[in-house]
Amino acid sequence: MAVGSPDNPATPAFVAYITFIGWLIAYFGFYRNNKTQLTAFHIRQSLLLHILSLALDVFYSFSPARLSFFIISSIVALLLFALWLIGFMDALNKREKAIPFIGSLAQAMFRAM
Repeated sequence: MAVGSPDNPATPAFVAYITFIGWLIAYFGFYRNNKTQLTAFHIRQSLLLHILSLALDVFYSFSPARLSFFIISSIVALLLFALWLIGFMDALNKREKAIPFIGSLAQAMFRAM
């Protein structure tokens, strides 16, 4: 099975990382009909990454226009991007490896999925 094929279990796992719309497609389009451990694992992690990204956007939008807020937001955004890239690559390679710092938290928070 090729990566990207709907029958490939890695497809919804990596689609979940591609924006929140991708997460919705992965969850409602793929995962609800064909639940696999790999997909569930990456759906949980990507959901927490999307939530943290949204929180950063809200924080940045309402923060005063100071250089210190810009620097802090930029560092956090780079960290989130690095975590996203790690999770995305693990999903492509069909590995259930927790993202550093937040992976185990995501698995515990969204266990009911």
